[in-house]
Amino acid sequence: FEGMTRTVFRRALDWCVRNNVFIFNGKYYQQIDGCAMGSPLAPILADIFMNKLLENKIQRYGHDQMNVTFKQADMYPQINLKLFVRYVDDTLAAFDNKDNALLFLKYLNSLHPNIKFTMECEEDEKLAFLDLLIIKSNGYVEITVYRKPTHSGVFTHFTSFIPHQYKVALVKTLICRAYRHCSSWHLLHMEIKTITDMLMNNGYNRSLIENTVRLFLDKCFNNNSVDTTDSAKYGPEQFKVFIKLQFLGDMSHKVSSSIKSCLNQIKAGRVSLIFSHGFMRLENKFKFKDFQPKHLQNGVVYKITCSCGKVHIGETGRCLKTRYDEHIKTSGTNITEVGKHLSDSPTCTTSLEDVEVPAPEHRTRKR
Repeated sequence: FEGMTRTVFRRALDWCVRNNVFIFNGKYYQQIDGCAMGSPLAPILADIFMNKLLENKIQRYGHDQMNVTFKQADMYPQINLKLFVRYVDDTLAAFDNKDNALLFLKYLNSLHPNIKFTMECEEDEKLAFLDLLIIKSNGYVEITVYRKPTHSGVFTHFTSFIPHQYKVALVKTLICRAYRHCSSWHLLHMEIKTITDMLMNNGYNRSLIENTVRLFLDKCFNNNSVDTTDSAKYGPEQFKVFIKLQFLGDMSHKVSSSIKSCLNQIKAGRVSLIFSHGFMRLENKFKFKDFQPKHLQNGVVYKITCSCGKVHIGETGRCLKTRYDEHIKTSGTNITEVGKHLSDSPTCTTSLEDVEVPAPEHRTRKR
């Protein structure tokens, strides 16, 4: 990180990991082991931890994932694996027999007291790894898409009140995953048939699905496609302008088309419009997490009302209490207008409980 020393970076990282406080049933808790769920640091730290835990004990031959050897340690003999692949804490390993697999599982569970692995063996010559289904067939290995038994097949319904391109993007996403995962055209054909059936159960028509599949495959195999975007017409340099519109059905499409038409008429080829739409999700109406106390909220617009009736309105990206404490300071340096008023009028009072939060405000760049 530019401008940050190793010591400062390590202290900042340590502070972020050790100071995870959350509220449950009105009580405050501090996480003392592991990373907090949802933390941006959790995935990379988990990968670093597992890499340090396992890779130091592995003897590889080059960068090959085949024929991996785990070094002898304590009471465990040297363990040879035909294949060892790891994605964070999910591993795929191949052994000569099940006894070696059980020995390896016991060895992994002895490496750290808080890390416990479980093992799944192949059934009917099939084994799931992440979202892949690995199949042994006539001495060969084939791969297709894996879905858990609890998979319901429910996606965004075609009649949902969202932009049409979001629905097309859903079809493209499913087709793209199938194209990348399936190891043969037969498996790809079967997966596309499964996707088609699921999407039709969610209200999608067959013609939309087939056209999306055709366009996707054409794009994959046609390397001579002509670029018809604005960059091909007016030049490669473009400024990206993000416009957020509340989705109102056809009206939103008409507004976005009108704006693009005006820019095309004035040859504003260096401006690339990217529209995003705001939605009210159903889950936003049902909060399962504990309500965050007002004084701990950050990124808010606040209103401080004095006992004399005067009002101060401001915004802060920090905790409300931190900013409030700065306001009520009446001596020292960096005294705010609220502090000056309280200093000049000793009879005036204000309290954190009376501070109002009219609206959130997380757009720090705007400030």
